[in-house]
Amino acid sequence: PVSSVSCSCPPLLATPCGVLTFRPVRRRGRLAVPTYLYGAAHREGRTLAAIRRQLGYFRPQSNAEWHGPLPVTAEATTLPVAPDAGPDAASASKGVLVLGATAWVDNYNVPVRTADVEAVRRVARRVSERGGGLRSVQAMGLAHGDGGAEVACNLLDPGSVGAEEVQGMVERLAGEEGLAVGEGYFTDFSQEKIVELYMEKSAQAEA
Repeated sequence: PVSSVSCSCPPLLATPCGVLTFRPVRRRGRLAVPTYLYGAAHREGRTLAAIRRQLGYFRPQSNAEWHGPLPVTAEATTLPVAPDAGPDAASASKGVLVLGATAWVDNYNVPVRTADVEAVRRVARRVSERGGGLRSVQAMGLAHGDGGAEVACNLLDPGSVGAEEVQGMVERLAGEEGLAVGEGYFTDFSQEKIVELYMEKSAQAEA
């Protein structure tokens, strides 16, 4: 989390080999927030999921919520993985910065009408490519709202595996668990919706 902080966009530089490099914006001689790079911004193409896994982002608490490795009351916590830029310790008030460049990713979540988060995690595991499910799909089960849950998905190649396939598989697997499923939703505009809005704006400008 970053509170009451103005963030400028760190420059990404193209190299002759086509890999993006990162030149951190420094204030008073140092970058104040630990910064991790992923995708084309990282020399070895490290994935965002790999960083999150290393930092403990996927570690559930007893109340079924998810959190990173930083104790809320700590002034600064030494990080388990050295950042690509900035200090090796992070404060609970600032957290860390994760910056990357990838192909388009759709974020699609499917509500599941149950408080049994463990059952939803089983569904999410089977939906994800990592668990033997849909190719290019990352998924995890989360508590959501009052007494509900959802399967939260990253669609890394939505042109090949889209929301309809994810929705169908979640419905089928949740049904095997005896769970009812709601209609999924994008957490932001889909790629198709952004193109549609752009075309509408262009047509209005030309009218």
